[in-house]
Amino acid sequence: MQQDVLLEQNEDSTKLKICKKKSAIIVCVIVISGIIGFIRINSFNNKYIYNGKIANNVYIESVNVSNLNRKEAKELLNKKYTPKSIVISYEDKTFNIKPSDIGLKYNLDEAISNAYSFNKTDSYLENVKKVISLKSGNKESFKIKSIYDENKLDNYLQNIAKEVNSKVKDAKLYISDSGRFDITPSVVGKEVDIKSSKDKIKNSIDEKNFKTVNLVVKKEEPKIKTELLKSVDSVLATHSTKFNNSVPNRAHNIIKSANSTSDIILMPGEEFSYNESTGPRSKANGYKNAPVIVNGKLQDGTGGGVCQVSTTIYNSALYSGLDITKVRNHSLPSAYAPVGKDATVVDGYLDLKFKNPYNHPIYIKNTTYNGVVTSKIYGNSQDRKNISIRVEKVKGGNGNVVKTYRDFKDSSGNIIKSEYITTSSYKKK
Repeated sequence: MQQDVLLEQNEDSTKLKICKKKSAIIVCVIVISGIIGFIRINSFNNKYIYNGKIANNVYIESVNVSNLNRKEAKELLNKKYTPKSIVISYEDKTFNIKPSDIGLKYNLDEAISNAYSFNKTDSYLENVKKVISLKSGNKESFKIKSIYDENKLDNYLQNIAKEVNSKVKDAKLYISDSGRFDITPSVVGKEVDIKSSKDKIKNSIDEKNFKTVNLVVKKEEPKIKTELLKSVDSVLATHSTKFNNSVPNRAHNIIKSANSTSDIILMPGEEFSYNESTGPRSKANGYKNAPVIVNGKLQDGTGGGVCQVSTTIYNSALYSGLDITKVRNHSLPSAYAPVGKDATVVDGYLDLKFKNPYNHPIYIKNTTYNGVVTSKIYGNSQDRKNISIRVEKVKGGNGNVVKTYRDFKDSSGNIIKSEYITTSSYKKK
């Protein structure tokens, strides 16, 4: 019995020893595993996180900066991303905006810092996840921002605008008394579109694309272009009437009204108004008292003599083939024009008007010299017509009513078209 007890005690002691050995082995395994784990984690951290380098598969713009330290990344980026001059072009002009002109620079240091910190600033678990994601082939990219002074860019564009902008100007034609032609060329109006141009420049800066930027310019075409005025090359018609220089006030009014209705260009379809051209024929406007026909009687009135100029221009317009849109005869026959071929005018009441029916401009030129007032109408030689004016008495009108017609003839003198102009009625003297 005693022997059995001893045997059981020996067995228990053996089991206890075995258990202790197993526990020791387990502890050793745990310790060794911990050490190995620590070594691996430490190695992982040193290799992928706390290695002083940017993680693998990290880009700044299109540049791969994987496994580079900050200095190496900066040197690599500087080779590709250095601000350059922006070339702005318009027609034959070019303008260079230097980076220093607008304080242009790139935030390379900030981009490198962001790339470097990508897998280093979150929680350890998040940092590990990012490393694993990058190692599995995913990429992470960081942008480079362009920094510049918009006010300086605005000022630079304003200075460019001063060189490019131009006010629209119509071409001008002047024909001297001797018939010499002088044309001042037209100018296309130009205005730099600051906003649109600035947007294009900003886009070029943001994309780091320093190709030439075309300036955005708004244009305004002149109404009267040089080429159109060059088409005026000959006299379409001319008409002259004589006046008495011995009546100074009347001569003064004739000269003044002839000058104010001279050197006028009528574009195709435009209408001439005698009253608008002279303005009010008043003392305040420089006109003097002189004999004038009022209600069939000759009496002194402001602007006496201006009707001789309107009549002279009227006849020139008739023979030029212009469209007569408004004309009125005097109440009495005039000494300077036959019946049916005179044109009276009264401020705010009676006017002489005609339109240019041609596809080319016409030019009205009046001169006064040695008691003769002459009106020439210039135009294109293709618009010159063979015209005669026909005045017919109206039956039953006691010789005081006439109708005026204009006959257009071919080169052989045959009438190809007749046109009614007006009916004139005069009082007996």
